[in-house]
This record gives sequence, C-alpha cells and structure tokens, in this order.
Amino acid sequence: CIPLYNFSYIYNYLRASPRSFVDSFLDKKERRYNPNMSPYIPMSKWRKGSQWITLIRRHAEVIADDDVVFPVFKMFCKQSHNCIPDEHYVQTLLAMHDIEGELERRTITYTEWNQSATNMDKSSWHPVTFSYADAGAEQIKRIKDIDNVYYETEYRTEWCHNNSTQVPCFLFARKFSRGAAMRLLSEGVIYQFDASAIMDPTP
Repeated sequence: CIPLYNFSYIYNYLRASPRSFVDSFLDKKERRYNPNMSPYIPMSKWRKGSQWITLIRRHAEVIADDDVVFPVFKMFCKQSHNCIPDEHYVQTLLAMHDIEGELERRTITYTEWNQSATNMDKSSWHPVTFSYADAGAEQIKRIKDIDNVYYETEYRTEWCHNNSTQVPCFLFARKFSRGAAMRLLSEGVIYQFDASAIMDPTP
C-alpha cells in the first residue's frame, strides 16, 4: 500500500472531514449472511465493504464499546460458514447503530481487482499487484483522477466530496510490489502535491 500524496495533504484531507470513510453497501446477492444471526443481526442491516477504513473518534468508540454484534460474528462466522468478517463487521455494526448517514460511504484506498472470473462467479477475484513495469506516472495519474465510485448492487454513484468540496477519491493505493514502490519513489511520482488544495476545516 502506498500513499498517493504527501503527509500534509493526507492529514488535511482527513481532518477536513466530519465523517468517517467506510466503504459500505448492501449486496443483494450476498451469500455470506448466516440466518442464525437473526434476530441479533437482521439481514436488512447486513453490509459489505472494503477493510480499509478511516474513523472519526465517535465511530471508533462505537466499535470499541461493541459487546453485541462482535459476539454474534464470533459465534456464527466459523470455518463451516465463513462470512469474511473483515469485509462485513464494521459496516454491519454501523448500520445497526443507524449512523450510515454520518459516513462517506467509500474507501480512500484504491484497489484494482482481477476480474478474470465471470460475473456469476466472483469468488476467484483478487487484488492486482502492480509490478515495476506498470507502476509509472500514467498509472498513478489515472488513479488520482477518479472522482466517483459506482456501486452496482445499489445503483448508486458515490461522488467524492470532502466538507462539500469535490476531491480525488483515493489517498492510498494497493497492491504494489517492492520494486514498483521503489520506482515511484525514485522517479518522484508521489509526494509532489500542495496540501493547500484541501480546505482548512476551521469555520
């Protein structure tokens, strides 16, 4: 995982937002939900999303204080019915607390997926690892130019805003080989951006 911008830009981007960044969506084709979780976790609250999240303090406290949802995951997400908890737990917990309206429902970490499997069989999808050869300035610019994310299962386009200002969607990207990361550093592809591009969150 690499930063796409320098520390100051990333810091100001995160500090400017009053919301958590949590990729969270309803997957209507989801087979990971265990019916035995009901009524503690109703299927209507079952969510899925990226493991790469950024939380404001209040939402972090909700997770730290949870003594209801986590035990249910622990009880029913076992090898015989692996629900992949790192893609569901935080998203489902926040939905259970009815605070999805306080989220930017997107991740700030870009991942490119190998979609060699058919649309009907996504089990073999896996994140692409960028090699030295394909980790140049053009690839990074393509990622940084992304300003919206489309969620097919919800027919929802999430435009990337921060404190009412349109911003790049992603601050980080994965996966890069060691050689690819070294190339980006040595060629100065990253760390060349002005933090003032993100507004100061002061009133």
